[in-house]
Amino acid sequence: MFIGSHLVSRLASSCAGQLKTTSRRIGYLGYLSPNEGSTSGYKRLGRGPSSNKGKTSGRGQKGQKARGKVPIWMEGGQTPYFKQMPMVGFRNAHNAKEYHEVNLSKIQDFWNTGRIPLKEGETLTIKVMKDCGIITGSLKDGVKILGKTATDYNVPLNIEASKATDQAIDKIENANMSFTARYFSKLGLRAFVNPSYFLLRKGYVPLQARPTSQKDIQYYSDPDKRGYLHKDRSILLDHLDKAREELKTAKPKKKLSKFKSLSEQLKEASSVNFQSTSKLVSVKDLA
Repeated sequence: MFIGSHLVSRLASSCAGQLKTTSRRIGYLGYLSPNEGSTSGYKRLGRGPSSNKGKTSGRGQKGQKARGKVPIWMEGGQTPYFKQMPMVGFRNAHNAKEYHEVNLSKIQDFWNTGRIPLKEGETLTIKVMKDCGIITGSLKDGVKILGKTATDYNVPLNIEASKATDQAIDKIENANMSFTARYFSKLGLRAFVNPSYFLLRKGYVPLQARPTSQKDIQYYSDPDKRGYLHKDRSILLDHLDKAREELKTAKPKKKLSKFKSLSEQLKEASSVNFQSTSKLVSVKDLA
C-alpha cells in the first residue's frame, strides 16, 4: 500500500508541473511582438489638430509639393538638361521588324523525328513551319534562319523565309538545296499563313505586297542574300528598269509658275488692243 501511494503522488506532482508549464506558455501569446526596429508605425494624416498632422497633413500651405509629387528630373520649369544636349545618332524604330529566329539544328531535329509533313525536294515555307510547330506563339514580322549550332545539316528541303544569315545559306546549299529570301508585309504574312481566315471572312485572299522602301528593295534584289526579286525580275526589277529608261529619255517639261511676274503682266496688258464700239445705248433699253 505504501509503495503504491508513493507512485501515485509522484505521478500527480509531474502532471501538475506539466499543466503549470503549459498554462505559463499559453500566457506568453498575449505578449508576442515583432523585433524592435523591424516594423514602422503608420503615419495617421488628417485626424484633427491634436494629432500634429491634421488639416494640411504635414504638407504645409500651397505649392507644388502640397498638391502632389514632383518628378525627380524636375528643374523648376526651366529647360531640362537633357533637352539642352544635341541629338546624336539615328533611330529607325518605326521601320524596325521583329523576326522569329529559327536555327537549322531545330529543322534538322524536326526532320529526324518525322514532324515535318513534306517529302524530299519540297519547300519548307513559313506556313509549314507554323503548322508543324517549328514556329510557336504569336505571328511576328517574319522568320530569320540561323546556322550557328547546326554542325551536320542534311535536310533535303528547300527553305523559303524572310531572311537568313550567310552561315545558314552556306549550310543549306552544301546540302544541295536552295534558300529564297521573300518579303512579307504584316497583312501579306497573315494571308500567307492563314488564307482560310480571309476566305471565310471576306471571300478573297489579299495579294502579296511588293517591298516599297529602298532598303528592302536592295536587300531582296541582292543575289548574295538569295532575294526573290533577283530570281524573278518580272515581279519588280523589270518595271523599275523600264521606268528609269523612260525617265532618262523623257523631254524636260517647263515649269509654269502659278504667279506671273510684273514684266509678264505688262507685256500681256500691252498686247491687248482696245476696240471702241459705236453702239449707243439708251436709258429706256436698260430699264
